[in-house]
Amino acid sequence: MSEEPTPDLLTRLLLLATIWLMALLVWVKVAAGWEARSLTLLTESLYTLLVGCNGVLSFLAVTNPDHPTGQDIYGHGRRETAIALFLTAGLTLACAFLIWMFTQQVTAALQREVLPFPLQVNPPLLQLVGLSTLSTLALALFCLYHARRLKHPLLGYNATQLFKDATLGIVVLLSLWGVWWGEPLFDLLGALILFIILLDGFWHMICWQLPLMVEQVSIAPDVLAAIAQGVRGVSYCYRIRSRGIVGQFLYIQMHLVIEARYEPQAPLIARYIEEELRLRYGALQVTFYIETERKRGVGNGK
Repeated sequence: MSEEPTPDLLTRLLLLATIWLMALLVWVKVAAGWEARSLTLLTESLYTLLVGCNGVLSFLAVTNPDHPTGQDIYGHGRRETAIALFLTAGLTLACAFLIWMFTQQVTAALQREVLPFPLQVNPPLLQLVGLSTLSTLALALFCLYHARRLKHPLLGYNATQLFKDATLGIVVLLSLWGVWWGEPLFDLLGALILFIILLDGFWHMICWQLPLMVEQVSIAPDVLAAIAQGVRGVSYCYRIRSRGIVGQFLYIQMHLVIEARYEPQAPLIARYIEEELRLRYGALQVTFYIETERKRGVGNGK
């Protein structure tokens, strides 16, 4: 009988599925968009590329060997930062090229002249876009289900990006349908809308991922110490570290010194502190190193 995959393995598999599907769809959309000379489809392929790069960054975050578990978020390293910078440069060049094509198309369309990049939309192209949209939507639903089941913030963010890409696929389909019925301005209007959404999506991805690129203290140690020392039985705490982003996921390490008479209740004290921290800061994981006043033994009280 096959065993159910662990949450960590399932998270990695879902992110890998996202990366491979987005890579395939980017290739298909760019090829089909260039063949049809559709600015809407070419612009939407850049958003698909954005979703794929976000999946790569998330996958690197959960597979970092320095993390105790795949869910912990410490901070991206040089690889992730290099990917973000490379993506920024690539999107800048691609956007400049699309703006040039858009200007040429708009000028010709407004003057009712022959388009410099004639559109060639046919039923097979519409079917291809519809199929790609359905596949993205199916993966988004699957990721959302497991994100809620595992309470994993990265999977939830990944599912949100997939849903947005599927929604944009519907916009592309409507735009191409309008072109098929004889109005090329639909393609230009769709490209303009998607271009604005692309810039907004890129900005939100940077806002989500950029804080992870710098390993920093998330919560002041004295604040965490005050919460821990407010629990009966805790004498003091030291060597407090917190990493991650409040509201997404946090990892906290804390050394506790408890009174000798409360030593049997050490696991309950640690659990109560963790509940207080989770109530205040949201999703997190805490590792406690517990010592007593009479004995400096180190243990994991979680």
